[in-house]
Amino acid sequence: MSSTSAFLGSFYESHQRLVARSDSSSAPVYLGLVFKAYYLRTTRQFALAYFFLIVLGIAERLFSLAIDSIPDKRGQPWRIFPRACLYFVVTMIRYVLMIAIMVVYIPMFLVICLGLALGQIAVEVIRYYLMMRRIRNKERRRHAGDSSPSETEDSLSDKNELPKQSHISESCC
Repeated sequence: MSSTSAFLGSFYESHQRLVARSDSSSAPVYLGLVFKAYYLRTTRQFALAYFFLIVLGIAERLFSLAIDSIPDKRGQPWRIFPRACLYFVVTMIRYVLMIAIMVVYIPMFLVICLGLALGQIAVEVIRYYLMMRRIRNKERRRHAGDSSPSETEDSLSDKNELPKQSHISESCC
């Protein structure tokens, strides 16, 4: 507990020194994004930038999960388009985060890592919920004695699906 408070204390002190320095004649922190750049001078501007970067990190992980949730199936080539569109969005978010990390401002780096970690926690919770729902549905079918038709449907759908390529395991930056 004390190491966490010491870490947060050093983060706060570093931020206060930067804000104090930027309030004077020194140069503010430059946050360059893909299409727009910002100079961060006040605590409010830093808070908004941190919030935006955390939301981007969470969105990157959730969009990666969305790509994996659209299965590839034989005879359905139209599924390529939504997967490609989502991949485009994920790639844009990853590049925005990469450019933001290139500021070489340690608190911003930590905020980006926090956003990605929170996004991964959300992904793991969603995966766990979906896995438990599948298990409950299989148990209900087994207890109802109605397992023969659904098992054949499951085996047919498994044969039509192509091997999955996981986008969740790809690194961000």
